[in-house]
Amino acid sequence: MERLLIGMVKNMCRVLFAVGDGERIQPLVDALVKASENDPYKEARGKGKAHGDGWGYALLKKDSLVNYRSGRPIFEDPEGIERLKGFLSGFLAVIAHTRAASQGAKNLFNAQPFSFSSRKGFSYWIYHNGDLNKAEVIRLADFDEAHFKDASDSYALGAYLCRMLDSFGADEVLKHYSILAKTANTSFNTGTLFLSPSGKAAGFVTAYSKPTYLLKRENWDYVRQIVLRGDNLFAIGSSTLELYHKAEWRNAVNGTAFYVDIDLGGETFSVRELVLG
Repeated sequence: MERLLIGMVKNMCRVLFAVGDGERIQPLVDALVKASENDPYKEARGKGKAHGDGWGYALLKKDSLVNYRSGRPIFEDPEGIERLKGFLSGFLAVIAHTRAASQGAKNLFNAQPFSFSSRKGFSYWIYHNGDLNKAEVIRLADFDEAHFKDASDSYALGAYLCRMLDSFGADEVLKHYSILAKTANTSFNTGTLFLSPSGKAAGFVTAYSKPTYLLKRENWDYVRQIVLRGDNLFAIGSSTLELYHKAEWRNAVNGTAFYVDIDLGGETFSVRELVLG
């Protein structure tokens, strides 16, 4: 099985998590569009150059929330892109995802980020880049596999969290994302925005790939997550963004998680680096 994983080629996605000044986030969105249309790292793995199986974003501001999903490729949705750019001013948090499908039907349902509202009294929006053992995620959550027939592995992980998370406190989130990371066939790169009825907000991002998958250089180039820190800006995205937005990106250490406390009213944030267990 390990030999199979080393040579395995899976379609994956391009992602972006960003918080801070919206005007500083705009060039990152431009880079995501270009990276999704022409990805040399994907092409080097023999799977074409585009991420064209749908896209979406979730964006939080003090007094507004926008969640958009489309079955169209991001680079063929100028109206959707312009609408997103129209929100990129002032303090905000945003997650965005462009899909190259590996599991689940290629349709609007499986476009990300997914939206969930927990019975424990909070909502969240989540994306995933990688490939998971969907059957194992469903087993861990004690779901009926038949209900997830055409849903992606990414939707299954979001549904697991909706059932299992008691809160979005850092320790609780880290515990369950660490469990899910162990189901990765390839990678478990995720981004989540949480929101409570009181207005408390937080972000959580994971950068993890199965070590055997990273033994092949082309896989590492493609799947690694890159981090950008600046004045009133924190961002994590897929590696291809570095080709279209020149900045002081650094590679996230494999197995790192980032918990982001977000004060939408005070327009501040703080970042804690954690380790997936």
